[in-house]
Amino acid sequence: MKFVAQINEYYIPTLEIDNGKLVKNPEVPERLEEVIKLMENKYDKIPTKKFPLNFLYSIHPKWYVNHIKKLSEKALNNELLPEVFLKDRIFDSGTPITNKTFNAAIDAYNATLTGANELLNSKEYVYVITRPPGHHADIDMAGGYCFFNNAAIAAIFIKSIINERICILDLDFHHGNGTQSIFYENPEIIYISIHGTPEMYFPWISGFQDETGAGKGLGTNFNFPLKGNSYWNDYNIAFEKALDIIHKFLPSVLIVSLGFDTHTKDPMGYFNLFGEDFKPMGNEIKNLKIPTLFIQEGGYNKEANYEAAFNFFNNF
Repeated sequence: MKFVAQINEYYIPTLEIDNGKLVKNPEVPERLEEVIKLMENKYDKIPTKKFPLNFLYSIHPKWYVNHIKKLSEKALNNELLPEVFLKDRIFDSGTPITNKTFNAAIDAYNATLTGANELLNSKEYVYVITRPPGHHADIDMAGGYCFFNNAAIAAIFIKSIINERICILDLDFHHGNGTQSIFYENPEIIYISIHGTPEMYFPWISGFQDETGAGKGLGTNFNFPLKGNSYWNDYNIAFEKALDIIHKFLPSVLIVSLGFDTHTKDPMGYFNLFGEDFKPMGNEIKNLKIPTLFIQEGGYNKEANYEAAFNFFNNF
């Protein structure tokens, strides 16, 4: 197993609006620093390479990428909170823009493709530790701390080279509305998500069980929404169903949107998974014997992230 780490310590959003109140933003570099140290002590680190932006444009139109760049430049030394959603192209009030936002999102893009490229070469396991996360970013809309959809970009990059079926397994507490939307009619990219029910939790707009794809993609989108405070016994039922789906479709590559905000100590998630619960999760994915790219999404308690990563990757 190898890993890529690119968390841009200069990108530090400080505020967000939550339920009409200004609160501290948890999407900071410190959340992943201990995870990086853990990986450095166990696995080989791959230096991040730069990639042309055409792979980014394969998911996000050039005008949208330039829009995020202009918003970031406009921020200067301030932090901009979205005001008019359709104008700002940010669907919530919790995703601020700083003058480092665009650079950080591009760093995450390069780290993601560095990991994807290594996966194609090694055909084993690669872990991309990066921020900002990506799975809430739709084709032309940011949100949920996400600007460019890292998992979707990786999937299209890999698909352009091997042209075989790919599966994305989303294990973040919050449903990956962006990833689902991007591939909702694509039968070659299977999307599976286990998450807090959108009846109660962000992003509220998607992640219901009856969302199963459309057009040629009908039957290739799978959601397992769970109630808040779910423990491992309930979570594992959904997880085993997700594994059965992967066995059914037999993808050549698995991409895991890996969120550790399912840990009971996470301030942004509402499941009761403990550190030891992440061990069977990692073991089961390894037992699939499919080349797997893990891409960091959420996880906002640094101690919980370390504990989850330690157990999840224990046998890789």
